[in-house]
Amino acid sequence: MKNFDFISPTKIYFGKDRENEIGRILKSFNAKKVLIVAGQSSIFKSGLYDRVISSIEKENIQHFLLSGVRANPTFDLVKKGVEIARENNVNFILPIGGGSVIDTAKCIAVNFDNHGDVKDYNLHIKNPEKALPIGVILTIAAAGSELSNSCVIQDDETGVKSGFNSDLVRPVFVVENPELTISVNKEQTAYGIVDILMHSMERYFCYSEEYELADEFALGLIKNVFDVGLLCYNNPTNYEYRARIMLASSFSHNGVTSIGKQTILTVHQLEHPVSGLFPNIAHGLGLAVLWPAWARYYCKINPNKFAYLGERVFNLSIDNKFDEAMKTIELIEEYFTKLGMPLKLSTLGIKESDIDALVEKVNRKGTRVVPYYLKDMDEEVVETIYRSCL
Repeated sequence: MKNFDFISPTKIYFGKDRENEIGRILKSFNAKKVLIVAGQSSIFKSGLYDRVISSIEKENIQHFLLSGVRANPTFDLVKKGVEIARENNVNFILPIGGGSVIDTAKCIAVNFDNHGDVKDYNLHIKNPEKALPIGVILTIAAAGSELSNSCVIQDDETGVKSGFNSDLVRPVFVVENPELTISVNKEQTAYGIVDILMHSMERYFCYSEEYELADEFALGLIKNVFDVGLLCYNNPTNYEYRARIMLASSFSHNGVTSIGKQTILTVHQLEHPVSGLFPNIAHGLGLAVLWPAWARYYCKINPNKFAYLGERVFNLSIDNKFDEAMKTIELIEEYFTKLGMPLKLSTLGIKESDIDALVEKVNRKGTRVVPYYLKDMDEEVVETIYRSCL
């Protein structure tokens, strides 16, 4: 186990109707002027926004609004949010939504006192030194950004999706009412389930010593999501299913499933160029297509860890570890299919002529190799994986 620092400072207010306490909660965190960050329509149509404003105004907290955040959020809206925050001297940011809204809020928070380019931190030109505090009302279980230290933003001009990690952007609180996710449609629910699984599966498949505690955390969460994911997908109004998925979303991406390990989310490195160049492709959708192809490539090098996941999650018992590993991948692929996920990049509108551009984005025109302990992901590896699921 490697040396590590671990912090998960986010206070979780979990359960029915907790969003109605948002005024009191904000006041307890000394929020006086709040920038609310929201998506395009759902919280307004559902009445959630009105309930939040009513609660905030009862505590005499001033509020300002930035709305219109899309999936694969952009720097343009971050820049607009920074302008609103500075003009009104806000001291707190409240995203209401899922990962795209939360990441937009995080980028605004670190850029409030940065008078350079809003892309500075995502492009690693600068490291964040301070940020406005962030609280979250979560409405979509997927990205885990509500407990994570990561922030990913899309640059439409270059087609590059880039991110940074800083504990300064871990939210100080999150309100999680599973009822708020019941209105999420089946398609978006499925994307979220895939994203949650990938956050822990990719951590599990990073190098670990034998009997690593992080792997046990990861396997427990993965099994829970596999057990309840399809139930939630097919019974979207069930509160308990939504609750389990929501909590799994948070703890899949706060670092506990990789504690003590050196971690890189390799399939995310492959997916970000896909949804970066094709913003209409949902992140979870891209992950579902790419993971089986990635798994089949690396399973040939070291099948044992794949086999062990199959034993723990699917109760497999096959003497030949390679056969057991391949069966594990097959079962995961079947699971994605039951969630309505496609199996090929071509289904998403990606053509053979797009492969070179995707490889170029991953490997940054040949200047970068994605490190992975089994075999680094150089241009040849990346191209092979893309083509195998084209």
